[in-house]
Amino acid sequence: MKKILVVTVACLFLAAVPAFSQDAAKPAPANVAGAWDTTLESPQGPMQVVTTFKQDGEKITGTQTSPMGEAPLEGTVVGNEIKFTIKIDMQGNQMVISFTAKVEGDAMTGTFDFGGMGSGSWSAKKKQ
Repeated sequence: MKKILVVTVACLFLAAVPAFSQDAAKPAPANVAGAWDTTLESPQGPMQVVTTFKQDGEKITGTQTSPMGEAPLEGTVVGNEIKFTIKIDMQGNQMVISFTAKVEGDAMTGTFDFGGMGSGSWSAKKKQ
């Protein structure tokens, strides 16, 4: 009986090892901290903005500054994939714009969703 218990515990331990090793193999998040020259492509034409990220591991915060003003942002970076949202005031109504992209060194490209009312592509290059 004691031998069966020891074998069972050993099997459970060995089955759990791959789950722990998956966390260890998780890639480090891309470093996006700093200011980025960002171009938003939309049906109305391109818009130039500056996106500034602060990063704490996978968590990002910051601002996006456009000719219309400054909006706070928050999101995540997992590996080389970045996702963040900004909230803007549209005539007294809050609108959420969602951004996703792949980070490749000092550049990123992706898409954004304008609160379900439209979408477009965007790209950014890190300021030197």
